[in-house]
Amino acid sequence: MVDAAILSQWIVNVGRREAKVRIAHLLCEMASRLGAPAAANSFSFPFMVTQVQLADATGLTTVHVNRVLKTLREDGLADVRRREVTVHDWEALVAAGDFNPNYLQADIRPDERLRIVQTA
Repeated sequence: MVDAAILSQWIVNVGRREAKVRIAHLLCEMASRLGAPAAANSFSFPFMVTQVQLADATGLTTVHVNRVLKTLREDGLADVRRREVTVHDWEALVAAGDFNPNYLQADIRPDERLRIVQTA
């Protein structure tokens, strides 16, 4: 059921959402899966994904991904650099990505999660 819910979200993500929403949604999903602190609005997490891989995952070109990442940075939402994502405004990123974490079934998580560092 969880896999079907995730697949459904990804079909919507690639098929119906605009580029900024796709990438914001992906960043929100990754942060949620890695255990983003619920009370923190600003934090960082490791992100070992290249722009080429991000383009493949979202059905965009690398040029478009680069432009969207620049927009997210300029809007003060998130910064993707040096194999790390720094979320500056979690609530705004969630809104930009039309993200609702319920489909991830947060109560079903692996025991080990990568370390997320609260930044402010």
